[in-house]
Amino acid sequence: MSHLSSTTDVGALFESFGTDTLGTVFPNAGTLHEVIPDSDVRAAKLVVSDYLRDLGVTDTDFIAAESKRIVNDALEQMATDPKASGKRLRKVAIRLTVKKLAKWVHAIETENDASDHRIPAGVIGAHLPELLNQNPEGFLTESMPEAFVADAKSKRKPVVPQPKPKEMTKQQLPLLPRWGNQLAEMFGWNETKRPSQDTPADSSAEQKNCSLFQCFNVTRGLLAFLTILTTGVAAAVYWETVASTGFFQYPLVALFVLLFFWIAFSFWTATMGLASILFSKKQKKMLSPEDPGYLDGLPRSAILMPIYNEDTTSVMSNLKAVAQSLKSIGAAEKFDLFILSDTTNPDIWLEEERAWAKLVIDLPDDCQVFYRHRPKNVSRKAGNIADFCQRWGQHYPYMIVLDADSVMEGETLVEMVRRMENDPKIGILQVPPTPVNRQSFFARTQQFAAQVYGRVFLEGFALWSECDGNYWGHNAIIRIQPFMEHCDLPVLPGSGPLGGEILSHDFVEAALMRRAGWKICLAHDLQGSYEECPTTMLDYAQRDQRWCQGNMQHMGLLLADGFHPASRLHLSMGVMSYLASPLWLVFLTLSLVAAFVSGGEAGSAILGALAGGLFAATMGMLLLPKAYGLIAMYLRPQPKDSPEVRKRAWLSVLLETGIAILIAPIMMLLHSQFVLATLRGKKVKWNAQQRDDTGVTLSDAIMMHWAHTLIGAAVTLGLFLAAPSFLFWLAPVLVGLVFSIPLSMLLGSLDIGRKLKASDLLVIGEEVESPEVLVAQKKAMAQGFRDRQMSPSVDPFQLVLEDPAYLVLHLGILRTADREIPVFRDQLMEIQSMVKKDGLQSLPPQIRFQVQNNRYAMEQLHIQVRAQRMPKSALAYR
Repeated sequence: MSHLSSTTDVGALFESFGTDTLGTVFPNAGTLHEVIPDSDVRAAKLVVSDYLRDLGVTDTDFIAAESKRIVNDALEQMATDPKASGKRLRKVAIRLTVKKLAKWVHAIETENDASDHRIPAGVIGAHLPELLNQNPEGFLTESMPEAFVADAKSKRKPVVPQPKPKEMTKQQLPLLPRWGNQLAEMFGWNETKRPSQDTPADSSAEQKNCSLFQCFNVTRGLLAFLTILTTGVAAAVYWETVASTGFFQYPLVALFVLLFFWIAFSFWTATMGLASILFSKKQKKMLSPEDPGYLDGLPRSAILMPIYNEDTTSVMSNLKAVAQSLKSIGAAEKFDLFILSDTTNPDIWLEEERAWAKLVIDLPDDCQVFYRHRPKNVSRKAGNIADFCQRWGQHYPYMIVLDADSVMEGETLVEMVRRMENDPKIGILQVPPTPVNRQSFFARTQQFAAQVYGRVFLEGFALWSECDGNYWGHNAIIRIQPFMEHCDLPVLPGSGPLGGEILSHDFVEAALMRRAGWKICLAHDLQGSYEECPTTMLDYAQRDQRWCQGNMQHMGLLLADGFHPASRLHLSMGVMSYLASPLWLVFLTLSLVAAFVSGGEAGSAILGALAGGLFAATMGMLLLPKAYGLIAMYLRPQPKDSPEVRKRAWLSVLLETGIAILIAPIMMLLHSQFVLATLRGKKVKWNAQQRDDTGVTLSDAIMMHWAHTLIGAAVTLGLFLAAPSFLFWLAPVLVGLVFSIPLSMLLGSLDIGRKLKASDLLVIGEEVESPEVLVAQKKAMAQGFRDRQMSPSVDPFQLVLEDPAYLVLHLGILRTADREIPVFRDQLMEIQSMVKKDGLQSLPPQIRFQVQNNRYAMEQLHIQVRAQRMPKSALAYR
């Protein structure tokens, strides 16, 4: 019985056997029987019989007759072979079996293209055993009944669409233009003309009017005025506060202005967001799936899920839920789903292929899911998306990009396409994702904060950014043609980490698209967009370390030629999200030094007396947006803000605020460490993210936080001995650092997270009434875990080389990718020798990955493994 019960591409197997490499048929087979004893001949028949059974053939009479015929043919071919032996007979018999099978399958799985070349049109998959049993005579004859071939072809499943190649346009992006022209363009003193090809209709005015002054409107002007005014007043007060510090006054005020500006900007953004929620009555109406014209005029679009060494069960469950959601509203035929794998772990790669094959069988025929694996993940995720665009982008007007943990409702996907169709100037439409599904204490704080506070910030952001928004890398729809024309990422000058390939691609792609005159919009009103967040501070820090290096690269793009002022602001906000931490650290350290130098205890008393109001105002601006979210929830609740969520929301806000205050100094030190490491030239490996609910062990917490604990304890002790009054001002910083180890373990606890949910604390709407797409995702996830537990624990590499059905699936996917990693003859012979001596387990992962990327090498190892394998039970044959 084959291990594979899913899509299988037999036609791809052993294409190198088109000619007989073992010699012609010799008539003196009787002489060979004197060299090869009857026991070895019987063993060869058993090996062939076992192979046919693994392919799903059930007719014992046919198996017995065909195994005899194949072994006799092998004996004739080996008649003059001086190395004839029982082992070689089994190997030759397996070769002949596969050659016969390949001819049978090629007639079904291939078609003639326009140039009369045979090309793969699809794979017959799990229908292989059924079709083999319907027409086993195909092994014996060169032709098959037309009715049978037609029925077999109707059951084929494509791995990928037929390619329509087109290269992305290389971008010319001067990073440091002549300062005079740059300043003139920024301030609107001249207009820089650029080529207007492939720009949206009527966008020439928008392209020209994007200087710092010309892009202002009432909303942006009000936000800028309030931010500058607040910062100016606070800076004047702080100037007086630190007047006695002498020389330190100047750097302290400069740092204060820079840091306070971002606090004020965020505060007024949230304030405007709350005002918009409370007083705005504009609501976009969405068509109902029951509307007769719900799908009229909508083109077929692509949904992309780029993956990299991800948990296969989770990925396929997410895609299955999305496909089922589309099917439930009758929109499955409007979307093609693509799994774009950049996986480098050879075992995970093989698991992906099996899982995809099973997914194709489980879903209805109108739910089209394709799979593509790249042998080399050039340019990471951005290169993965670009590869799709260059191979299949001409098939679709739009692509919706998901992350590996993304789930989106079918109605949301349809509405995204409709909005792109209704406004031909939109290049990217971003839908904010809602974090869901996590159970740990730490993850619950993130989920609750995103749902309650995120609403006012998103409303305010959408208000001032309008259609000069940003792209967050996933849960967004992109117009493919302008993306290919304008968003090929440039390579930054110099080497990494600040030079070379751009790592955080999304902000830059949005800036390039806006630079070309296309709108970048935020659909903040759309629901049904979900993602998952890190479950522990350790996972959160590891993700931030990767993002830090990518965002720091954007410093070199802030003055890039032609960027819209809003795009420069988005890039600078990304940089400041990490650069602010070391600046705060320097500011706090410099403040302590200045206070000591200016008079020790006396200086701290002066600072305390004068800074109290400023400190209260600053904390108010940091904490008030949390209250805004609560106000919006109570006064203008969304459908998901059920009474169960609102009942104890105020207590959840207090709990989340306390946790945020405690972890803020820890993240400040971590981000400072990441920024310094990046500036020193240390590169970060962009490995797969940890997406499961995992706790934090004591050893992990100590390893991560020992330095934070020592710093907090040392500063606390020093202040206690030298200036105890400083402890009051720095208590919010020091408490979190001193107790960082137990705090990290506490926040990573699943038990505490579940108890909080049972107490209606930090609860979100999706937990009270879960949307259908999340219910489908959890159901698919549970089924996937059950299947995994019930399946025997077998090395995937060994399984693919033993199971002929699994192997031909893998080789078929390799053929559609049309890209292989070479394995040279001497290297292959060495690999075969290692396998013969020490088994498949002796091959290291990098060699496995190389072999799995080469069809010929896989074929030869398959023959070797099957020829050495003896059946566990003999098949009766006559």
